[in-house]
Amino acid sequence: MCQVSNGAVKAKKVDRNSVRIPAAHELPADCPWDRAVTIRLREAVGWALTINFLVFWALPIAGQGLLWKHVLRHIMRPLFAIIDSRYSPIRLFAAKFIYRNPRHADYAATAFLVTLSGVGSLAYVFWYQLTYGTLPWKIVIPYYWAWVGMGGRQMGGAYTFAHKEGHNQFMYHKWLKNSVGNFFENWLGAFYGNIPWNFTTSHISIHHKLQGGMGDTFYQWDIDRTSWRDFMLFIYRITTHCMGFSSLYFFRKNEQWRAYNLLRQGMVYYWVVIPAILYAITGSFRFILLIYFEPAVCMMYFLAFINIGLHAYVEFDENGKHLYSVNSSAVVGGDDDYFGEDDHLAHHYATNVYFKDLPDYREKTEETFRTQRASVFKEFSILEHSLFVLLKDFDKLADHYVDYSGKMKKAEIMAMLKERAVRKEMSYYDYEFKWLPALKKNHWISSD
Repeated sequence: MCQVSNGAVKAKKVDRNSVRIPAAHELPADCPWDRAVTIRLREAVGWALTINFLVFWALPIAGQGLLWKHVLRHIMRPLFAIIDSRYSPIRLFAAKFIYRNPRHADYAATAFLVTLSGVGSLAYVFWYQLTYGTLPWKIVIPYYWAWVGMGGRQMGGAYTFAHKEGHNQFMYHKWLKNSVGNFFENWLGAFYGNIPWNFTTSHISIHHKLQGGMGDTFYQWDIDRTSWRDFMLFIYRITTHCMGFSSLYFFRKNEQWRAYNLLRQGMVYYWVVIPAILYAITGSFRFILLIYFEPAVCMMYFLAFINIGLHAYVEFDENGKHLYSVNSSAVVGGDDDYFGEDDHLAHHYATNVYFKDLPDYREKTEETFRTQRASVFKEFSILEHSLFVLLKDFDKLADHYVDYSGKMKKAEIMAMLKERAVRKEMSYYDYEFKWLPALKKNHWISSD
C-alpha cells in the first residue's frame, strides 16, 4: 500500500526527497538487450496511441471543448437547470424508483442525458450499417463527436457513472440491480472502453487499496511526469490496465480469486462475446473496429493523460512515507467537475464524503493542507492540469495553485511543483523488471 503520513509522527529522518532516480526512458548501463528492446517497444506503443489520438480524437475533444466554453454552455446550462430542478419528473422518478438513497437523484438528469445520447447515437450507426451495409466516414466522424459530447460531457459522464457504480454496489433499487445491474459499467460502458466489472474489481481492490502506490495498475511514481517519453511508457501501462491483463496479474499474485474470476469473465465478454454479437448483427469488421475498438483506444490514451494530473506530485515525510495530501490532487471551482470527480484527493482519502459535502471536508482538513502544502488547485480542468505538467508550464500551474498558507511566493510554488512532479519513488527499470515479477501476496502489509 502507498504509505501515507499525517505529518504528526517524529522519527529518524529518511531523506527520500533528494534521491535522484533516472527518467523511465533512460536505460541502465548494464541493461540486457532484450529488456532494452522491450522498453523501446513499449515506448513505440505509446507513440502509436498518441498518433491515433491526434488523428481521430484531438479535433472532436478540442472542438467540443471550445464549442462548449464559448457558445453552448450559455444555452445548455439554463435548459439543464430545468431538467435537474428539484421538482423535475426525472429527479422525482429516479428518487423513488432508481436510487436507494434519494440523495443520489442528484445524478439522475445527467445520467438520463448520457444514456439518451449514448443509446441514441449507437442506434443510429447500427441503423445505418444495417440499412446500407456500410459505415462511411461521414457517419463515423459525427458519431465520434457525439461520443465525446458537448464539452466532453458524454465520454466524461459515461466514465463517471461507471466509476460511481463500481464504488457503490447498493446504489440502485433491488429490482434494477438484479435485472440490469451496473448499466454504465457493464453495458453502455463497453462502448466507452470499459471492461465489465473493471471498476468493481480493479479500481476498488487495486487502485484504492494501494492509493496509487506500488503494484497499482495506474502506478506512475517511477516516471518523470514532465517527460513526454516517460509518458509514452505510462500509456503502455494504462493500455495493459484497460485490456485487463495487469489487473489479472495482480489478483492472481495476491490470490484474490473472486475479483480475478469476475474480471476475467468481463474480459471474455469484452474481447470475445460482444465482438461476436456485433459481427452476428452487422456482418462488418469495420463496424466493430470503428465503433467498438477505436473508442476504447481513445480511452486508453485519455485515461493515461488525465491521470498524470491526478497523481502528478510526490513528497515524502521524514520517515520516507508519502504525504497523502500531495500524492493525489484536487481542483476546486473547475468548470468540468462531475459530482466531485475533480477532487481526486478527497476521492482517495475521504471516499465516502458526498460531493456536496466536499467544501466542509476541505475546511476541516485545511490545517493539514497548509502544513503539507497540499496539491490543491483552482479554476481549471484536470485535462489542463495534465497538459501543463507535461509541458512543464509551472508558471501557469502556480497561477492555479491554492496556497493555504498565503505566504508562498510564485517562484517558490513553481519550484515546489517542479520538484514534486519529477520526483520518483523507484526507477522504472527496477519496478518493471525486478519489483513487479517478485510481487507477493499482501505485499502492502510486508512492506510496512
